[in-house]
Amino acid sequence: MSVGGYLVLGLLLDGPASGYELGTRASRAVAYFWPITRSHIYAELPKLVDRGHATVQHVVQEAVPDKRVYTATDAGLHAFRGWLDGFNTVSERARQPLQIQMHFAQHTSAEHLLGQLDQWEAELRNTLVLCQELLAEYADHAGRSLTARFAINRAEADLTWIGEARTTLS
Repeated sequence: MSVGGYLVLGLLLDGPASGYELGTRASRAVAYFWPITRSHIYAELPKLVDRGHATVQHVVQEAVPDKRVYTATDAGLHAFRGWLDGFNTVSERARQPLQIQMHFAQHTSAEHLLGQLDQWEAELRNTLVLCQELLAEYADHAGRSLTARFAINRAEADLTWIGEARTTLS
């Protein structure tokens, strides 16, 4: 199973949810360190059911489309714990499109790059606000508060670098 599949399973372990609800949960809980789209979530859910890691219940609703609510099984919890305990990849190989642009800066304008830095700064400031809120929510969850703290530290370091990049480009 892919990391994305385990991520969806982990989100499902927080409680039963529809695909849409899992997308909302993901956007708040993990997107700042592992972005995942709703389409990826929807693709993973039937696979979890096929593996016996989740069950699905069809819920009829009035005035809105029916939905499927997924629930993690004991087998899903066991598989997730096994994956976490066996997970040994700690090196990060993040793709950073802005760094490609900076590397080849001689082929574009400083104004364009400064505009890109402005966009990135706005995203980072949004991440800081979200993660500060999450720190309060996750007060009783050491692991979750650590991921929020990691994102805050990373965002602060990136903001420092953006300041340096602006100085160099100006």
